[in-house]
Amino acid sequence: MSTCPLKAKKWLLLGLITALVVVGTLLIRANGNKEDIVNAAEEMPVRNKGVFTGNLALDFTLEDENGKKVSLSDFFGKPIVLNFWASWCSPCKAEMPYMEKTWREYQEQGSDLVFLLVNVGESLQTVKSFYEKNFYTMPLVYDTKSIVFSRYLLRGIPATFFIDREGVIRGRYNELMPEAKLKAKIAEIVNDNKK
Repeated sequence: MSTCPLKAKKWLLLGLITALVVVGTLLIRANGNKEDIVNAAEEMPVRNKGVFTGNLALDFTLEDENGKKVSLSDFFGKPIVLNFWASWCSPCKAEMPYMEKTWREYQEQGSDLVFLLVNVGESLQTVKSFYEKNFYTMPLVYDTKSIVFSRYLLRGIPATFFIDREGVIRGRYNELMPEAKLKAKIAEIVNDNKK
């Protein structure tokens, strides 16, 4: 008789619980009718949480300049441009002006598009000074210990993610994003699945 290590037992239990939740959800949606259960299962896309295109965006919580906790999932239901950057990064500084301009344009149109910038590894004072000097107003959170940067498996900055209203990553770019490409990807997530 073989024994299962404790860690493997935890994963097995987690898998069993997940399966029960999915089956329970299907039963509730279908009110017990077998045909409805199959239809409900087909309507529920199975998405893994992750950091790559097609994944449900990995949630995180960071603080803004006022110490308020901000989670990525706070914005699910809206299209999101998630950008990792630092003030010492030349490509980051090159794309910031047209990111700010694009963000303001969408704000003026009354769009629900969210820009969330994640500063990587810098102090609040350094970033605040950079923002004020350049008149930037895009929403900003601080990853001072680069924990979220690491969880998102980034090799460098800038890095930009385009997340649709369902919370699914529709584009991931780990390089300077030309303005035309930025606007094209934003148009995709703003107009896709509009509810």
